[in-house]
Amino acid sequence: MIIEQCNEQDIKGSYDLIIYSNTFDYDPETFIVLDRVDDNIKIIPYAPEFKYRVFKNVNEKEALKIVNEVLKNPVYVSKVKCTGIKDEGDMVGYELKPVYLPWVFGISEPVQTVYKKKGNTITIFINLNPRIGKQLYGGG
Repeated sequence: MIIEQCNEQDIKGSYDLIIYSNTFDYDPETFIVLDRVDDNIKIIPYAPEFKYRVFKNVNEKEALKIVNEVLKNPVYVSKVKCTGIKDEGDMVGYELKPVYLPWVFGISEPVQTVYKKKGNTITIFINLNPRIGKQLYGGG
């Protein structure tokens, strides 16, 4: 499996849209994954079901509208980073993460993701930067 940079203009077709976290405004764990519906690969977060929502069979126009509504805010976010997820040369999905301005959390990308494939499933392992976790949940 290969992870590579992309542009939002590359996103074409229909997707199952996964919004991870998004439990409060500018939740640093929030990101979106677009899982192509026309392949036999399923992308799922390694997390309890209450940590994410899935919107089935969303076209690219609606998907990008949701990305803009959830991830983009010029007060906190400098840009949205688009990463393509490829399996054996085929694009199977996209990851979209906000890149925060430096004064918001002290780092631009507070959540780290790793993708692992087993069979026809790609699992997303998600990790909040410990420094951010301490700021938000540890009284720091």
